[in-house]
Amino acid sequence: MLLIKTSNNDMMYILKRTKITLAFVTRYVYYKTIMISREMDRIQNKTLHKRSLIKPGSREDRFLERQFGSTLFTYGQIFAMLLPLILDQFFINLIGLLTTAMISSSSQESVSAVSLVSPVYMMIFAIFNAISVGGTIIVAQYKGRGNEEKIRAAAGQVMLATASVAIISCIILVTFASSLVHLMFGAANPIVIGKARNYLIGVAISQIFLSFYMGAFAVFRGMGEAKICLRLTIIINLIHLLASMLFLNVMHLDIFGTSLSLNIARLVGGVIAIWQLMRPGSIMRVSPRHIFKIDWSILKSVFKYGIPFALEQIFFNGGSMLVQTYIVQLGTISVAANAVTNSAFSIVYSAGLAVGTLATTVVGQCIGAGDKALARRYGAKMIYLGTVFVLLSIAVMLPLMPVILKLYQAPDETLSIIYKLLFTAIIPMPFFWAISNIMPCVLRSAGDSTFSSVFSLTTMWVVRVGLGYVFAIQLGFGVQGVWICMGIEWAVRALVYYLRYRSDVWLSKNTIT
Repeated sequence: MLLIKTSNNDMMYILKRTKITLAFVTRYVYYKTIMISREMDRIQNKTLHKRSLIKPGSREDRFLERQFGSTLFTYGQIFAMLLPLILDQFFINLIGLLTTAMISSSSQESVSAVSLVSPVYMMIFAIFNAISVGGTIIVAQYKGRGNEEKIRAAAGQVMLATASVAIISCIILVTFASSLVHLMFGAANPIVIGKARNYLIGVAISQIFLSFYMGAFAVFRGMGEAKICLRLTIIINLIHLLASMLFLNVMHLDIFGTSLSLNIARLVGGVIAIWQLMRPGSIMRVSPRHIFKIDWSILKSVFKYGIPFALEQIFFNGGSMLVQTYIVQLGTISVAANAVTNSAFSIVYSAGLAVGTLATTVVGQCIGAGDKALARRYGAKMIYLGTVFVLLSIAVMLPLMPVILKLYQAPDETLSIIYKLLFTAIIPMPFFWAISNIMPCVLRSAGDSTFSSVFSLTTMWVVRVGLGYVFAIQLGFGVQGVWICMGIEWAVRALVYYLRYRSDVWLSKNTIT
């Protein structure tokens, strides 16, 4: 498909033509989301008051309360927070899969452009995610301490930090978009270069709207309000999906339609996120003074926890890009198989990532309450819970993989490699994945952020990048060698994180003031 050029008049016509449609879509998604959240309220209330399938006083009820109940939480509250987090992760991965499939139907140049820009964008996104994690930890600790004014102040400072980073990064990316794309991908097709530049500009602008959404996410997750996070996720991703269908499949706007749908979805999500934080009936009731009055002590704590994680994520993505460079040497089929396997495998570990997010909230609140023994106990319980959900995910998703992989329309030769890679990852997953991926969340929530990030980076570059090259290229295992080394990396991380958890070092870090 040829690149469609649009003049200013054409642009105005397109926007007028879609105004009514988008307004209808936004209202439809919003009210559907409210209906879903009300249904979740009903389910959660049943859980919290134990009027569900588990009878009060039954053996199951006593077992769950003994395993997950405490002076801070009932097991009903734990699972009421976990369910929306699981749905949130699954929904994000599912919508990402569908939108990727729609982009691929537009043109090969568009797919290439998005693929080229993605590593650059992911490095910027890592900074937002790191600030969000730091904000979640701070809010969770103040929640555990019961200091409502500090919670509001922390919420405002998180919003200020994310918005500031977004504005600065947007200005840099928009100003140097052409130079950056030509510097990194100058050997690519000129059409791909043009589309990559336009997409990078569109993504950079959308970061400003995304910053409001990410900041609110951090606050609500720290408070344990996972239901609100799920509502925001449903809104932003459904609008993105429906707008993409309109702009790509109906109006055929190509890469411009992809950028436009992303900006509209994030704009609506950002506005609703701010409204949720500041409206009179909100659990937060954040005011402008909480946002615009700088509190250096809180900002210092947010960046203290966030910067090590940001550096970890940036260098992690850099390592992933380096791995891609030697996978390219293995041929197009290996590159495609690796990309599809990564996308499909993300659905398998979605529930495990949700448990990691829950661990940040739960353990962080225990630390804020000054109960280190309870923080240690819940750290172990989160690993146990993560392992259970990993096993359930494998049992449920593995039989569905043939259906999922059909969406990618991969040839038989590629499919055989994909299945080989999936089984290479799934075999060690029940033994090592939970502790190697959830335990860092436990350690960070107590302030042990630097150790977690430094060690994660070390194993990433030594095992997955370095040893992966030896296995894949020198020993001739091909792309499967990279995935074998990923399993080895999980095992090494699991051992070291377990030893760190058994010590008292992670509980001796300075937290909030």
